[in-house]
Amino acid sequence: MKIILKPIFDLITGQFTLFNNIVYNYVALAIIGLIAFKVAWEFVGFLYDVGIIGSSSSGSIIHWTVRAIVFVVVFYICSFFIWFIKFIISIPLWVWIIVAVSVLAIITMFVLLNQRKSGVTK
Repeated sequence: MKIILKPIFDLITGQFTLFNNIVYNYVALAIIGLIAFKVAWEFVGFLYDVGIIGSSSSGSIIHWTVRAIVFVVVFYICSFFIWFIKFIISIPLWVWIIVAVSVLAIITMFVLLNQRKSGVTK
């Protein structure tokens, strides 16, 4: 079964890129692939232990299916975090300062108004 399913997995995951740098991309995809392998290995091992599956062909199909799903999910989670970090970095420092001062001012006004309503202020 591996002879059939591994090329399909490679075909699906071979087009994924996280970085423009080839070395960084291969390292990141190798780490994601190891995570996917470990999750699939543990899951299929659990299914064998509890007796849900018994044949190696069904175990192989489940392994490669779970591995592909986990790979895609972890890839898109990493892709989102990379996008989010790039977004945060792209915002100029003066914007962050204005946002921080505004949030602190709003929190201060909220606290002072709540104290005044409750009669704590002397």
